Amino acid sequence: MAEYKTPGVYVEEISKFPPSVAGVATAIPAFIGFTAKCPSNQKGKPVKVTSMVDYEAKFGGAPTLKIEGDKLKNNEFVMYDSMRLFYDNGGGTCYVCSVGSYDQDASSGKDNVASPTAETYLGSKNELVSELEKVDEVTLVLFPDAALVLGKDALGEVHKAALNHCGKMGDRFAILDVKDVEDPNDKLGKTLSEFRSAVGTSNLSYGAAYYPYLKTTYTKEIGFDEMCNDTGIGALVQANSAYAQYNSSAIPEEKEIIAKAIISQIPEYAGKLAQYQAKAQVIPPSAAIAGIYATTDANKGVWQAPANVSLSGVSNVVEQLSDADQENMNVDPNAGKSINAIRSFSGKGIIVWGARTLDGNSNEWRYVPVRRLFNYIEESVQKSTSWAVFQPNDANTWVKVRCQIENFLSNLWRDGALAGSTPDKAFYVRVGLDETMTAQDILEGRMIVEIGLAAVRPAEFIILKFSHKLQEA
Repeated sequence: MAEYKTPGVYVEEISKFPPSVAGVATAIPAFIGFTAKCPSNQKGKPVKVTSMVDYEAKFGGAPTLKIEGDKLKNNEFVMYDSMRLFYDNGGGTCYVCSVGSYDQDASSGKDNVASPTAETYLGSKNELVSELEKVDEVTLVLFPDAALVLGKDALGEVHKAALNHCGKMGDRFAILDVKDVEDPNDKLGKTLSEFRSAVGTSNLSYGAAYYPYLKTTYTKEIGFDEMCNDTGIGALVQANSAYAQYNSSAIPEEKEIIAKAIISQIPEYAGKLAQYQAKAQVIPPSAAIAGIYATTDANKGVWQAPANVSLSGVSNVVEQLSDADQENMNVDPNAGKSINAIRSFSGKGIIVWGARTLDGNSNEWRYVPVRRLFNYIEESVQKSTSWAVFQPNDANTWVKVRCQIENFLSNLWRDGALAGSTPDKAFYVRVGLDETMTAQDILEGRMIVEIGLAAVRPAEFIILKFSHKLQEA
């Protein structure tokens, strides 16, 4: 009580309500990969981005597509299109961590993207992971181009590091891409097998994988001069009588007119161009999934499965999956490691058709929304109860902490995040001497709060049973 020395009337406001728990953000991804611009003082450091315009200002645009022989070069650097997919599917604030520039060349002494390794994404001493640990706001981690530029073993090292990072932090989740393996005999089986072997066995509940790759709707420009670098098209162009005039002209408008005339005389040109453009439109799905997480969290809640949702900015999937295909992806009898399918359904579009973590055989952590709900509750409660540090470790403080957490969980129960017909069936909060703590715990300065939750789980299998009712007299 304040000490009063002057006569008069004094007013004191007495707080009767416990502090509240504020829910933390749940869908703030960190995108890690190659960008057009990568200032040396920003390399390997997470930079906050709030929109596509903001991204372009800080990191530049898409890579210039090049052709050598009969290949499309630079189409493996998909950060720019990944960001577009993220925002097209409802994404918001995020962080981008550039590991190098695809517009700089090794011969200039700058970033070398010719042969990236796991160290490129993680740092020689995991410096990049350490930088991520400093950004408390991040809740999702993904590597949009890693599955395209890294070999299977290097990609596995990156994935293991991401899962371990998420497990250590306890408040974030990894969205992983499966490396596509070309095998004429068993493409899907080989792809799943190699991913599962490389991803390891630690912290599997802190990540989910998605397959197959997506065909985006984003137009890819490939110039006439680049198309001339194609072995077949180049020979046909050079054999055209107008090519010498095109080569000698210094007027851009005139060159464009001549180029169009040459193209009109080469039937193979349009098909080959479309082939290159189609390859450049293919992108791993992790960024689109991050956008779906953000949309689902904002509209329904982190406890809602980010599945049975259509993808925007996508025209098709690279591989059409059947029910039998997905059965092998969804259930791995050996080590769990479920892989979520993205499928094309007639009349529905491209749909995310799975919501399992990599820990698919676990009864506790099988589902993405369950893992992410616990992450959300744990971090929200941890941050909001920090006021109790150094407070008297007695019944008064215990009651305040318990009421604070119970109010938060009651609201979640009302929103549908927790299962149970009444709050006491949905959760419990325990704290007290001889209940969660011993006298020795109190002497050593420990206040132990036990929280139990009945998380809502997604209805993954809807079973309808039909029977014929016989006619009665």
